Amino acid sequence: MELQFSKGKIIGHIVAYVLLFLVGDLLNSLVFDLLFSIVELPIRGLYSVLRTLGCFVFTYLLFWLYTIKILRLKMESFRITLSIKKWAFSYAVILPFFVVICYFIIGDSTMTALNAGEIIAAVIYSAIAALKAGVLEEMLFRGYILKLLELKWGKVVAVLLPSFLFSLMHIPSMDAFSVAGISLLVISGTLVGIMFSLITYMGNSISNSGLLHAVWNFVFVTDMIHITTAQGIYGEPIFSIIIPSDYVLVTGAGFGVEASIIAIIGYLFVCGAVILRRKR
Repeated sequence: MELQFSKGKIIGHIVAYVLLFLVGDLLNSLVFDLLFSIVELPIRGLYSVLRTLGCFVFTYLLFWLYTIKILRLKMESFRITLSIKKWAFSYAVILPFFVVICYFIIGDSTMTALNAGEIIAAVIYSAIAALKAGVLEEMLFRGYILKLLELKWGKVVAVLLPSFLFSLMHIPSMDAFSVAGISLLVISGTLVGIMFSLITYMGNSISNSGLLHAVWNFVFVTDMIHITTAQGIYGEPIFSIIIPSDYVLVTGAGFGVEASIIAIIGYLFVCGAVILRRKR
């Protein structure tokens, strides 16, 4: 691979993969919106499930075609394999558990009055949405971008640059913009990217970081648990934890608790644990 790509081509291929990531979601949305404007689904909420699955399959197919047909390489060349290590399951459970317990202690928890069918539907959709985002983002950042940068600029640049870009990519998701909020997001987002990169290197596969990413999203990004400063700010989660709004470091400002000091402590713990394990 190192002989096949110049620095200019590496940058070009990175841009191409980013565009494929964006185009996959956009084209899938257009197709499904057109299709289900004609076809009426029998079950409410099935549209969201099918649309998410379609985005996952379509974007994965675009990645695969570009890798196989344009680069003439295998997915394995970018550590895109299914090889989950036992220790990855531990980190995937410990990190969100630590954050939830901390907020459970300092906040007030409630459970939304949902029937069994609504809970099952929420769990299924949340699992699919979390898996889609976790796997596709890990393929892009810790698969293609990490490997391509590593070829010419080494592992330090390959870890730090995509991690920083990963944090910037989440700025549009903020509810409110402030210097403190953006600063927390950039710090926490970059640290998350470093954490996922270390896990990818440790297991030599994006499936390990993808597992942690998907479980994290399942707990915090979907409608499983909402940790907010007021009830019902968005959606109808199964569980809610209401926290004080006076401390930016605790609330994570405009992005939420994923950028909080509590989450940052969790990211640092996992980074340290991975580094120690790798040394051993």
